[in-house]
Amino acid sequence: MLRMILFLLTAATLSAGALGAEKGTTGGDLLRMDRGAVILAYTGQYNEQFPASAIIDGRLRDYWASSAHDLAGVQPDSFIIELRRTYRLRTLVVDNRQDDEEQYPGVSAKEVKFYASIQSHKGPWKVITVVKGKPFARTEKQLDKPVAARWLKVEVLSNHGNPSYTEITELEAYGDPVGKEPPPVDPDGVYQTNYGPLFLQVKGNRVEGCYELDKGYVYGTTDGRVFNLNWIEHHGEEKGTAVLVLSSTRFLNGLWYEEGDLSGTWFGNKLKQGSSIGCDPITAAAGVGFNGGELAAGVQ
Repeated sequence: MLRMILFLLTAATLSAGALGAEKGTTGGDLLRMDRGAVILAYTGQYNEQFPASAIIDGRLRDYWASSAHDLAGVQPDSFIIELRRTYRLRTLVVDNRQDDEEQYPGVSAKEVKFYASIQSHKGPWKVITVVKGKPFARTEKQLDKPVAARWLKVEVLSNHGNPSYTEITELEAYGDPVGKEPPPVDPDGVYQTNYGPLFLQVKGNRVEGCYELDKGYVYGTTDGRVFNLNWIEHHGEEKGTAVLVLSSTRFLNGLWYEEGDLSGTWFGNKLKQGSSIGCDPITAAAGVGFNGGELAAGVQ
């Protein structure tokens, strides 16, 4: 069964490089966090440095690696991905160019099955196609006819022979929007994340907030769904970036980076309106050497 991370949060617990559309595809890649795609659920990942969200971060340098396979019988690795809106998909891609094939021969994904739903992240699911990935290569498949999808279920049915692990660098999808884009969830409020409570407040395209852990301060830009954040903590001595995406299920998920390197996942459920948090943006900003709102106001 899929590990539904959006329902397994507990009270305890960048900036992505741009990659243009490849030749032969239609428009830009829809399976990217910076375009509003978000992982809702997955079966497993090796660790925080090889997370499920790496398959949609738009960076070839990062990739997903599975948790160890059960040698008694490998079960398909699976992902549930929500797109920003409904699209009529025309092309699907499995990219294995940066997988660790040299050290782990056969680790690259081989048969990758795609399903589509236009109703919910729970289905019902319609089979789209199977894309056969190749080691050290990007495999693009044009669909016989366009398929409408807001949610994708992706099953990795096999790899190229490695008995222990499977890897994918990137998944991509190309197509055209259908109908009107649904309004985003109200982003203002408190989120219970894997790093403790996080508070975000949005004004226009600017976002500012704080998190209790290490008295951190965040600021950046947002369109209400995608958050491009800068984080600062420990009196300004540690800083980095993050890309987080707010799904229609009020689940915030993404990745954080330090000195440009992928450092881990950052995810959480939005709490009910009026939930409290033990920090405020003004105090948090002052704690790292800025006036509250000063940095956010300067973001273009």
